[in-house]
Amino acid sequence: MIKKNVFAGVLALSGCMDTVSGSADVSRAEQPRFFIADQLGPSCTRDNRGGRPSVASAERALTALRVNSEHYIADLRQSTSMTVKFDDFRVHWQPVLFNSYAAAASNDVELARTIIDGLKDMAEAGSYTNEPSLITHVQAAQMTECYANGPNSPCAQFTPTFVGRMYALLMISTAVLDVYVTDEDREVLLPWLDQAYRRFVAPMIEFDQVGIYDLVNMGMARLAYAAITDDMRLANRELRTRQADLKQLIEPSGYIDENSYRGVRGLWYHTYGLDVALSYALVAREWGYDYFADEVLRERFQAALDKTTLGINDLQAFRSVGNRGNSITTNPADARPHVMQLALNLYQVSEREFGVRLPRDRRYEYLAQFEQYPAISGMSASCYYSGR
Repeated sequence: MIKKNVFAGVLALSGCMDTVSGSADVSRAEQPRFFIADQLGPSCTRDNRGGRPSVASAERALTALRVNSEHYIADLRQSTSMTVKFDDFRVHWQPVLFNSYAAAASNDVELARTIIDGLKDMAEAGSYTNEPSLITHVQAAQMTECYANGPNSPCAQFTPTFVGRMYALLMISTAVLDVYVTDEDREVLLPWLDQAYRRFVAPMIEFDQVGIYDLVNMGMARLAYAAITDDMRLANRELRTRQADLKQLIEPSGYIDENSYRGVRGLWYHTYGLDVALSYALVAREWGYDYFADEVLRERFQAALDKTTLGINDLQAFRSVGNRGNSITTNPADARPHVMQLALNLYQVSEREFGVRLPRDRRYEYLAQFEQYPAISGMSASCYYSGR
């Protein structure tokens, strides 16, 4: 028999940068049964396009991730600072995530086993651990800096970043399905996920904390890893530090550090960051950390929503704040003058938690309808609210 916290202990003994000291508060965080909540409702069994859960789609997605790993990584290595070559890779993350929540919500044991067995196949194959083109975050940092010679500069950092995001969503799926994972499953899965956490997730958490991006700068991945390994010290550290980080990154004005200042894509990245921040706040509340009750952070969230309203109604006024940093483009051909189409939770959370009905953005509505699941946040607000 293997205990969930065995590999958390291994992580601590290794001296990994993400180790938590023994003095950390271990009494506050409490893991919900299905990672984001103790109960999941009927909306969890429909994706953003109205699709139903499917054993076949989950199996196809996991198989594709396993057998095409060399191809997907080779494509990523061809990315430039402005354009990530990962569409064929990313398309499989969403069905795995959706089907995981659907299986947990409907107690579909067959679907849960399909996903767990697919993950075990990847683990046994060593997928995304030793492919020829694979590089880690540390290796990428030693190569050419993204945007060094403009938006078309090669960007080696996209390879570990998006491999890390894939692992993060697979960790979330595992955490959601934790009640279906046996000790035998853990024997196979935990060493693989532990390696992924060390090589891809932990370095991103340590170094990539400028702006607010996918999974709140991988905070959801750290929380999922804590859930998988039953490491409440790590969970408390993540929830505490993320609360403080969001106060720093969301300025009193409501603009978000880096995101809101990215030239012709400022509003696009602003709504990107706000969506994942608000989504994470829902999950944090279920773990015992109510960010919405934090007076300072709630005011920052409210101000950021006000800036979203401004940007939708008057983009020029939103952009009058100017640009900041190196990750910008001012080329009109690169413009994304609308709400980020992957921000599938933003409208619902703003209304449910703040009573704010954001203005309609027709371009957003058109593009968002093609997205299957909110992969940038790792959870669906509709799924969450339907279980309350």
